[in-house]
Amino acid sequence: MTNDTEKNTDHEAFLRLFSRFEGNLRAFVASLVPTWDGVDEVMQESSVVLWRKFDQFDSQGEESSFLDWAFMIARYEVLKYRRRRATDRFQLSDDVFDLLADEATSVAERQRQREQALRECVQSLEPRQLGLVKAVYEDGVAIKDVAVRVGRTPTGLYKALARVRDRLAACVRSKLGNIEEMGEAS
Repeated sequence: MTNDTEKNTDHEAFLRLFSRFEGNLRAFVASLVPTWDGVDEVMQESSVVLWRKFDQFDSQGEESSFLDWAFMIARYEVLKYRRRRATDRFQLSDDVFDLLADEATSVAERQRQREQALRECVQSLEPRQLGLVKAVYEDGVAIKDVAVRVGRTPTGLYKALARVRDRLAACVRSKLGNIEEMGEAS
């Protein structure tokens, strides 16, 4: 019974991580494979390998390490796909492939940094601003309904949201600037 429970727990952990990062992984694969059919094929193979090897993944680390691990596996699956398609007219050279793979990994890392910065910036909002953002973006309610609920006109609410978005954008730029400065100092 314990073995079944462990399998279910592993299965759930895998599904949570895979579901969270599937879009990132698909974008990575799409940057390396020229056709949508090829992307689907590589994603399917990558998914199977990820599941088979999930017990080798160190799930004690950060969740984002799953994406790094998945990128590595997907990169190998793309290489296998390329070998199977070696006779196709459209083939990237290995150098170009490596450049694209490295750039896709770099883009994904910058995206993770932006998401982390945004999460931190959202948490630094004043309670009233945070409540406004949650009311509009989490509830999926129409702006006019939120405006009525908070006692503002829709135009006033749009203006308040624009100020909050501007503040968040400035905060994210500031945090990302600090990250880049720290990287240059290393």
